[in-house]
Amino acid sequence: MIDGFEFSVEVIRTDRKRSASICLDGEGIKVRVPKELSDSYIRDLIEKKSPWIKRKLRETEFVAPPRTREFVSGETFSYLGKNYRLKVLNGDAPSVKLREGYLEATVSGSLGTREEQVRSLLIKWYQRHAREKLQEKTRRYAKILQVKPRSVSVKNYKSRWGSCSAKGDISYNWRIVIAPQRIVDYVVVHELCHLLEHNHSPDYWRHVERIIPDFRECRQWLKQNSKQLEV
Repeated sequence: MIDGFEFSVEVIRTDRKRSASICLDGEGIKVRVPKELSDSYIRDLIEKKSPWIKRKLRETEFVAPPRTREFVSGETFSYLGKNYRLKVLNGDAPSVKLREGYLEATVSGSLGTREEQVRSLLIKWYQRHAREKLQEKTRRYAKILQVKPRSVSVKNYKSRWGSCSAKGDISYNWRIVIAPQRIVDYVVVHELCHLLEHNHSPDYWRHVERIIPDFRECRQWLKQNSKQLEV
């Protein structure tokens, strides 16, 4: 361990590493380095990477850990990486609105259990906002990449975040809008770049990296947090 930082750091020295690397996992910050590197070099490296580390630590706080949902007032739900408290209200017109930092869900006593209503209303709210936000981001990045998808839609995928057909039809998993903005941007750019290279060749990843330089980190974030992006 190295002390003196706002976050805990575990240093792992190994014969296999030729260069230093920093990663975040469920247990904190881990720095893997060649055995011969000095403590002062490692400390300087961590100091230089501190802004990146702090940003990553903030992102891990955005999404609540997976747990059994009860869909009651006080629970936390994320949208575009920000957490909002749920407030369940009674009323005649079922709806969900983002108001003053709260997700307000209005339910009716005659339309099933409160839990079922709230979950259904939240899913519809996420899907509606996903269509709007993802179409907006697709238009913006398509202009930058100088591509033109044939269509853009939102679907209820179980094991993928997006898809681009050979004809240029792009579809996204609506759940991606639970993630931070930069992760959503990565997914949009990922699919749009398939209009340039319909594969995952080195040329394809160069197109992605031109727009999302830290795409590897975004991809890793999705691998680590995919189970948390649920309603």
